[in-house]
Amino acid sequence: MKILEFIFTNISLRTYTISATIIFTALFYFITIFLIKFYSSESENNQYSGSNGIHIIIKIFVLMFSLLAGFFAQGIVSELYIFRDWECSMRGNCL
Repeated sequence: MKILEFIFTNISLRTYTISATIIFTALFYFITIFLIKFYSSESENNQYSGSNGIHIIIKIFVLMFSLLAGFFAQGIVSELYIFRDWECSMRGNCL
């Protein structure tokens, strides 16, 4: 928790938003591509002319999904950590 506190107190919100979106997008992209490669059979991999066996249209859709998922993931992290109400407990009646 000290690392997150250090990160969130020493960078601006714009820098966090851009960098976290890029990091989460890359993370989701590589995980999804790995899962596609892991669960595809050898005959499907040899069918495409690319060296890595995944069609470019699939990569584009995975990239769009990853960008959307990365945007939502950084929003959830910032909502949970940056924008939380420090002074109001869960049982309090604060507005």
